[in-house]
Amino acid sequence: MRALRSAAFALLCLVITAAVVVPAARAQRRTPADRHVRDARTVAQQKIDGQVLTAIYHRRGDAKGKAVPAPAAIRVDRHGRALVDVRAQVRPELEKKIKALGGIVVHRSQTYDSIVGWMPLQTLERLAADPTVRAIAPGHAQ
Repeated sequence: MRALRSAAFALLCLVITAAVVVPAARAQRRTPADRHVRDARTVAQQKIDGQVLTAIYHRRGDAKGKAVPAPAAIRVDRHGRALVDVRAQVRPELEKKIKALGGIVVHRSQTYDSIVGWMPLQTLERLAADPTVRAIAPGHAQ
């Protein structure tokens, strides 16, 4: 009887261990493609709206290797600049950085912490890397 209890206890321990270890091992084996797309983005890319990020991927030719839909209605001029709304505290230093990266400020609002301007798609990730920038979204003409 005692041997039977010991065997049953050992079997129960084995089942519990398998229930914990197997899912953990499967989670570690997942490839990056299995993980959520947002997890694969850099901190700067996470600040950029998905529509704008899609336009960036298409502009630099990265869209083929990624599951990226066709670019949405992002306004892009003939120089490759997109009309974007940069959400950040409006300060002269940030406006200088926008201009240094090839951007043109169209409108600024300190009330709404917003700078609307034309920015080269190729430099938007560098702008988003600025710690004062909270978000970059498609802009709307004023």
